[in-house]
Amino acid sequence: MPIRKLEDGSYEVDCRPDGRYGVRVRRIFRTKNEALNYRNRVMGEGARGAFEKAPKHDTRKLQDLVDRWFEVHGKSLKTGTQRLASLTNMVKRMGNPKVVEFTASTFAQYRADRAAGLHSRKTPGKGFVKEGEEAKGVGANMLNHELAYLSAVFNELKRLDEWAKDNPLANVRKLKFDEAEMVYLLPDQIQELLKDLKARNSDAALIAEVCLATGARWGEAEALQAHQVRHGLVHFSKTKSSKNRSVPICKNLGKRLSSSLPFTSAYNTFRRSVESVGIELPDGQMTHVLRHTFASHYMMNGGDILTLQRVLGHATLAMTQKYAHFSPGHMAEVVNLNPLANK
Repeated sequence: MPIRKLEDGSYEVDCRPDGRYGVRVRRIFRTKNEALNYRNRVMGEGARGAFEKAPKHDTRKLQDLVDRWFEVHGKSLKTGTQRLASLTNMVKRMGNPKVVEFTASTFAQYRADRAAGLHSRKTPGKGFVKEGEEAKGVGANMLNHELAYLSAVFNELKRLDEWAKDNPLANVRKLKFDEAEMVYLLPDQIQELLKDLKARNSDAALIAEVCLATGARWGEAEALQAHQVRHGLVHFSKTKSSKNRSVPICKNLGKRLSSSLPFTSAYNTFRRSVESVGIELPDGQMTHVLRHTFASHYMMNGGDILTLQRVLGHATLAMTQKYAHFSPGHMAEVVNLNPLANK
């Protein structure tokens, strides 16, 4: 029977709104009238096909979501494997919480602990433990990357119907931080560096020349093949933006490239040369200084910002605008129009 009276005087509803083989619904009510109303409502919803089953309890942990993201989306990304490793390390630092317990507050606390230099290991009942007296905190830029990576997991799984709830990190703001100093080499530094590179490794010197002549990233220049240099152009493919681009070069450089490609790996040689010459660079700008140097000198020599955007392969002009101030005419009138100009 759909309704039966229990020994304590209450009434139990036992029915299947979706039919004989559908989900079974059992509820206990204080009065028979309440039981009848409930049974009639759910059976009516079942007849109309509107009965909603109670959602199953999500027993997955955060690592399960990360692994699923990689399976359905991440493996197709150019840097998918590296992203998976980064996400997995993040999850380990957080203690791999259950997804139903993971909130914006969980991530905010994790981020605060990382910034304070707490260890990447969580112990039961003790939270994050210090790496040591001189534990170094993680910078805001890295923490913003971690936020973006993990938020993208929830967004992508939601798009693919693998995650039903809202993104728990949707309202977490990025941290603000001072923009890093953008260093570029002066002409005498360029010559001294190229001289040292040639003495160590001809490939390293030529790779550096390609970067300085075209604004290429070190990895793009180092990976060049002979067929990518023709008709006075260097054709870059498999770039960071996944878009091909072609940049003109002088005949002399083109001839030397044709006889030298392919290159051997030379990053460590470049690093040793920078140290030997005594060039001080901010963190993360080792080989990238060559790209900055090209863009800075291009603008100082009268180049236009739109062409520079195409040469560098930037998706938006906003990314290239950081070089605009090198233009000779940029804010030039400030010198003549400031209140001290006539004194």
